[in-house]
Amino acid sequence: MKIKTTLPITEARKNIFNIAEEVQKSGVYYTLTEHGRPKMVMLSAEKFETLTEQKNNNFICADKSQQAYGMSREMMLSKVLVVRDESRVVYLSGDDQNLRYKEESLIKSQLYIKLIEKYKYSLGLIEFGRYVKVGGEKSRHYIEADIIINDGHGNVRMIFEVGLFDEYEKSLDQIMADLFDISSAVAWVKKPEFLVYYSRSCKTGIVKEKILVVDCSKFNTFSAWKKAGRPGDKTIPEFC
Repeated sequence: MKIKTTLPITEARKNIFNIAEEVQKSGVYYTLTEHGRPKMVMLSAEKFETLTEQKNNNFICADKSQQAYGMSREMMLSKVLVVRDESRVVYLSGDDQNLRYKEESLIKSQLYIKLIEKYKYSLGLIEFGRYVKVGGEKSRHYIEADIIINDGHGNVRMIFEVGLFDEYEKSLDQIMADLFDISSAVAWVKKPEFLVYYSRSCKTGIVKEKILVVDCSKFNTFSAWKKAGRPGDKTIPEFC
C-alpha cells in the first residue's frame, strides 16, 4: 500500500533523518509544502532511479498507478512526473528538450488526464501524435495531430491541438487552419465532429484554461469558419 505523508518543510527539517529512513520502505514518500503549497517530494534514491530509468513510460501521474493511464503505451510526450495539483512538475527527460517543448508536453499530459477523468473517454479511444498527410495524395506535407479521439468504429470524432498559454490568441488562426486541414484528410467515411484548440496554465497554483471547440457540422473549411467570425464553444464534449 502506498503511503504519502505531507509535511511543511520547516517540520521536515527537524525530522530529516527519520524521513530518510521512512522513504526506504515500499510505497512511502513525503510531500513537503511551503506556505501550504507542495514544493518538493522526498523519495528513496532507489525509487528515483527506477523512475528515471523507465524506457516505456513517457509521463507518470504522481498519485495514480501507471496502468490506470495506459503509460505502457508509446506516447509522444516528454518524460515528466506530473503532480496532479500542477503546483510543481519534475521533468525526467534531461536537458535536451527546450522549455517550449516541455510546456506543450505538460499541457498534453494534463489534457490527457482530464479527458479520462472528467470527460470519461476510455484509453483505447485516445491517440497521441498521429502524423496526417494533408493536401492530397501527392502531397508531402504532414501535420501532427496532438491528440485524436476516435469513436470506436474507425472514425475520428475529435482532433485536439495544444498551444502555449501566452501565445494562444496569436497562434489561433494557424492552429485552426491546421485542424481543418487534418479534419479534411482523415474524413474517409465520416468527418470529425469537433476541432479543439486547447491550452492551460497553473502559475501560482491557479489553473486557467483556454478552450475553443468548433462544430464541424457547421463549417467545412477554415475560410468559412473565419468568415463567420471564428465562432466556437468553450466546453469539451463528453463521451457519449
